[in-house]
Amino acid sequence: MKSVFESLLIAFSMYSAIPVPIIEWNEKNMRKAMYFFPSISVACGLGLKLIWFIGKFFGLNNLFVAVMSVAINVLITGGIHIDGFCDTSDALYSRRPMERKLEILKDSHCGTFSVLALCVVLMLSCGAYSQLYEDGQSILLISCIFAVSRCLSGISVMRFPITPTSSLAKTFNKTASKNTALILSAELIIVFAVMAFLNPKIAVCIVISAFLVFFGYRRMAVKEFGGITGDLAGFFLVVCETVCLLLMAILGGVLK
Repeated sequence: MKSVFESLLIAFSMYSAIPVPIIEWNEKNMRKAMYFFPSISVACGLGLKLIWFIGKFFGLNNLFVAVMSVAINVLITGGIHIDGFCDTSDALYSRRPMERKLEILKDSHCGTFSVLALCVVLMLSCGAYSQLYEDGQSILLISCIFAVSRCLSGISVMRFPITPTSSLAKTFNKTASKNTALILSAELIIVFAVMAFLNPKIAVCIVISAFLVFFGYRRMAVKEFGGITGDLAGFFLVVCETVCLLLMAILGGVLK
């Protein structure tokens, strides 16, 4: 039980900015850390619930609430996935040979492509939140999107080819339990079931779009980088969440 709790703390310390007790990372407690990666979505959902409650209580307009919704997600996650998104954008859109892309991926400097890509993603997310807030869409359904992206991101680390230059992805791939992909798949099925209960039509659309992004991500990663890295896993998570949020915002008023 102690190692399970420590695995939970590792997941939160790695994938969020939420303060947790500092513990030693060892092979035993890292084996199950990936199990709890989707649990970060609970914190993101609670943060979103708080922002929307404040918005309703004070009668704030949609745009302001949408901006705060984007901000609270960044604050809770610490921007770790956005960091990977930016690094990958710089490398991917450089259109250089694979070896050079991998070098750019490890470069800590922020380039023009990452700034442009991040601006687009943040604007799209803000627009989606504005529409979802106006329509009163379920925060639980949005939280499920956060969980879906994390389940699939974790599965990719365990099942997709990994580049030789990746340290973080290889660390979790080698130390994680052999059942990690199976556990994450089971969690993904549970999340899909919850979504289907909340809104079957939107759930089906989100599932389809999430898997299209997932397999497109695998194809891109192998073709452009020779496999995935921690940055690429973060890139996928951001793209998957943005696509699903946009889809939910667009179809929310249609598929009821």
